[in-house]
Amino acid sequence: MKLGIAVLNFGGPKGPDELVPFLTELLADVLPGPMLIKKVAAPYIARSRSKLVGPNYEEIGWSPLVDVHDQQIAALKEELQEDIPLASGMMFTPPTMASCVAELLEQGVDTVIAISMFPHYSLATTHAAFSFFHQALVDAEKPDLPVHWIPAYFDHPDYISALAATIREGVDQIGGDGPIDLLFTPHGLPHSFVHRGDPYPDQIRESVRRVIEVLAWTDPWHLGWQSRVGPVKWLSPSTPDMLERLAASGRQRVLLVPISFVSDHIETLHEIDIEYRELAEKAGIEHFTRAPALGLQPDFIRCLANRIKDARKRIDQYRCVRCLHPKGDEHRTRAGCTACHFQTPAYLRESRYPGRS
Repeated sequence: MKLGIAVLNFGGPKGPDELVPFLTELLADVLPGPMLIKKVAAPYIARSRSKLVGPNYEEIGWSPLVDVHDQQIAALKEELQEDIPLASGMMFTPPTMASCVAELLEQGVDTVIAISMFPHYSLATTHAAFSFFHQALVDAEKPDLPVHWIPAYFDHPDYISALAATIREGVDQIGGDGPIDLLFTPHGLPHSFVHRGDPYPDQIRESVRRVIEVLAWTDPWHLGWQSRVGPVKWLSPSTPDMLERLAASGRQRVLLVPISFVSDHIETLHEIDIEYRELAEKAGIEHFTRAPALGLQPDFIRCLANRIKDARKRIDQYRCVRCLHPKGDEHRTRAGCTACHFQTPAYLRESRYPGRS
């Protein structure tokens, strides 16, 4: 067996030339309707949308996500301490999923461990990234290449330790005196996903519970969901709503924790650092600070390495992506989990697990 690692991420435009292609790919994925219609409509909507979001990207110097991802991969290779093929695939910008698959195949890989840079499993993120990667395998005429999918690591002790370290760093930076209100601000999610059994909100809340416990935090803490767009109902309360509530209560020291983000990009550098800061200052919050994204935090890199090492030890073990319980192979081919009733993703039903026929 020649094992390789696929590390999957969202992607982000590194400059103006990548913005419209990025938005086109993103919209082709998220727009409702048949794929043929989405493929036609996406470029037109992307060009219009780019005029709105382009200035925001310019203001932050464009997205650092891919460059930070490359640094994280270099650190992960060092942490793994062995020469193992490792390739990156982005959902919406280069390096693409197709190039990720090609890079692994060129090195003779016949078994893959796939892990995403999303600590919490969601249909909108990890599920989508894994589906993209599986489609790239199909397109490369390798649909039967065995893949071990690592669905999440929201409760891994190293991840919680890394998150705690970023919060301590934020606490050290905040000014003023008195209690500090922690405001955890994960990316939001439409209620339609939650109704389909998406485990993301529960996994976010469990991460929050664990890091509060590790920190022995005694000051107030809160949860608000950011990045809401469109007219549909999203998880609530929103981060802006929470900032308004804290200001109305006279809170003066607020530390935002971007819990679902492993690297800086538009949601942290512009939405939090610029838009939410302006909102907080106008509302009367005197000391507003953000904890840094995980980036190259050593415990986070260790978390990724340890999840990969654990997967290697249990290369043929399949877990439900929602309840995370070990399952027999017959479970993977069913329409849904018999324990939590979550619909089995197509990439699981259609792919081979290592060590199984």
